[in-house]
Amino acid sequence: MKPKYTSLRGVRDILPDELKNWRRIEDRAREIFRRYNYREIETPIIEPAEMFIRTVGEETDIVRKEMYIFKDRGERLVALRPEGTAPVVRAFLENNLYVPGRVAKFYYIGDMFRYDRPQAGRQREFHQIGVEALGESSYVLDVEVIMLLLEFFEELGLVDAVLLLNSVGCPRCRLEYSKSLREFFSPYVDELCEDCNARLENNPLRILDCKVERCKKVIAKVPSILDYLCDDCRIHFENVRSVLDSLGIRYVLDTRLVRGLDYYTKTTFEVTVPGLGLSIGGGGRYDGLIKDLGGPDLPGIGFAIGMERLVNLLRDRGLLVEEEEVPDYFIIYDATLVTKAIILSKLLRNRGFIVEMSYMAKNLKSQLKEADRSKAKKSVIMREELLANNRVILKDMITGEQEEIELDKLEVSLIGERV
Repeated sequence: MKPKYTSLRGVRDILPDELKNWRRIEDRAREIFRRYNYREIETPIIEPAEMFIRTVGEETDIVRKEMYIFKDRGERLVALRPEGTAPVVRAFLENNLYVPGRVAKFYYIGDMFRYDRPQAGRQREFHQIGVEALGESSYVLDVEVIMLLLEFFEELGLVDAVLLLNSVGCPRCRLEYSKSLREFFSPYVDELCEDCNARLENNPLRILDCKVERCKKVIAKVPSILDYLCDDCRIHFENVRSVLDSLGIRYVLDTRLVRGLDYYTKTTFEVTVPGLGLSIGGGGRYDGLIKDLGGPDLPGIGFAIGMERLVNLLRDRGLLVEEEEVPDYFIIYDATLVTKAIILSKLLRNRGFIVEMSYMAKNLKSQLKEADRSKAKKSVIMREELLANNRVILKDMITGEQEEIELDKLEVSLIGERV
């Protein structure tokens, strides 16, 4: 039957069997983040559009092409959130969550929206797991955040995850580097795409994030930003690398890694796996963002993980649990015993079992077929003549073996069965 309505292009339903694995991944993230003392926060899906324009950057593809922006009935210009960092910082400031001398650590799990070309692992509505650590500029925090990201992937079985590392410096460094980029790209204007020609004048650093093939060939030749770091940024990055080296954490230095958002400063990083060609998570430091949103001049660092891309990768590698969850018990009953059947099902559910039952007045044979189709492990058969003597039939739906048992003994035997 063809449905009257279907989902819009770029969004999709996440069906129960798949969502079960999503929840397992999210639970794993929550446990790891708890160990690092991060607290969960949830921000609204809609936010003031100006907040993202100001922080993400007017020359980024997100703002110029991908943001869902509209006026609401109060004539306010709002946006569906395209990323999670700015909303967390806004909530941090609005709710006075800053405690001097302490790092404020948050994590979020939620959906984001960008009007991008739908592709494998990226939809127009997509989901992210992210962390934000606010209020500390030490390189030690950079290392810890990177360790947290890698630990999460390792616990999911991605032991071959590759860390890409760079520094984009501070605004002073980038000013000098931008001058160098304009000089470098000027002879190549005919080879750059239309967007990159516009970026060359307004924000040449954004060219490094271009995905157009002919631009990527030119980008491969650009000078390294590391040669333009000021002393403070250079020492900060050297300290990050030194500690990572001491810890035995391997990384690939990628001097063209700038990420897709303008608010990044100093350390930036991404994680990928061999053969994928795409990142499964990444982030960096953003020391000016809190001030840009009207708060004190506090530093911050964080990362985000794309759930769709991660789930696809784990599935392709056979790292997802594919075991089907089936009922532990199916209650079969005479039509006159419906109330007692409901009471028994409630008792079993209260003890943690998955319980199913027939909801129509069917004969016992039909109910047994229904129990078989449900793939229930066991069925409890309640018949009038047996229940009059406080007895039921317990049937193993896998072996076919069955036995009469006193109802009281059945209840007692179930107390320690659920693990």
